[in-house]
Amino acid sequence: MSALDRLHELVWSSAARVGRSAPKIADDMIRTVCPDTFAASQTEGVSNWLRLGLIAEVKRILKAANDDSAQQDFSQIDPAFHSVVRELRSHAYFVESLGEQVPVPDLIKQPELLDEARAFMRQKGMECLDEARRLDQLFRAVTDRPAA
Repeated sequence: MSALDRLHELVWSSAARVGRSAPKIADDMIRTVCPDTFAASQTEGVSNWLRLGLIAEVKRILKAANDDSAQQDFSQIDPAFHSVVRELRSHAYFVESLGEQVPVPDLIKQPELLDEARAFMRQKGMECLDEARRLDQLFRAVTDRPAA
């Protein structure tokens, strides 16, 4: 088995235990697969780098799985919703109470999760707009001219 195959196997094994949250999966993998390596990385002061790198790779694996299954998932969606679902930019959305991405077909089946995902996305959008306004202020202060 290649190292990449082993990584995929470990990701899905951890996901089965802790859900589809990349940070939770990474933490589970670190605890169960490489506790000695993690301990050494803490001693060397790079444990956060190790964790963040693993989280990024786990996210890539989870996203690839969502992308691969998108067509199959779409067939599971009531045709009445197809026109709206086609406009979505993702096949899964974050549900804060679960701490994980939930595929759109599952959100449709559980409107309370859909509502939570919708509200979370809106909150993040508002935070981005607020940050853009602060950057506009900084731009004006730095350049002493109005932002476009």
